[in-house]
Amino acid sequence: MILFKQRKPMMRSGKKPASRGEEAELKTYDERMDEITRWNIEHTDILGVLRKQLQEERLISWSKALSIGIRRVLKGPGYSGRSPEYESLRDLDQFIAKRRIELLGNPTMKEAKGIERMEPLSVCIICGIRFLQGERGLPGMMNTMKLKLLERYLG
Repeated sequence: MILFKQRKPMMRSGKKPASRGEEAELKTYDERMDEITRWNIEHTDILGVLRKQLQEERLISWSKALSIGIRRVLKGPGYSGRSPEYESLRDLDQFIAKRRIELLGNPTMKEAKGIERMEPLSVCIICGIRFLQGERGLPGMMNTMKLKLLERYLG
């Protein structure tokens, strides 16, 4: 005796959702970040702003610390609380927070595109940093998960 018959879920429009192999296109996190980075670079002035305010040495130190790993630098036993990598990550976190406030008045930033549950300005700044890292071939590409970790450990 069958009490419940398993039904396939329906979308609000009354259509059945696409199965994984059909229309649904799965993307990796990095592919999604690259897509949003391209969009933000094309539709905002983030690169112009970052190129004026960001020295290459600073970008290199952030990339080095990010390539080691945020958890390893901030919580790892081999790193002291005031190592150069720790200071670089703290500087990165403060840089993003300050630029977010400064960019509120920039008219092109109204076009910034966000991801997940993060506000678009922060994502746009991350995308600009990510683009500059890729342009110079630096390791430790910035992304939204790394910003969440920075905010968690430093905030």
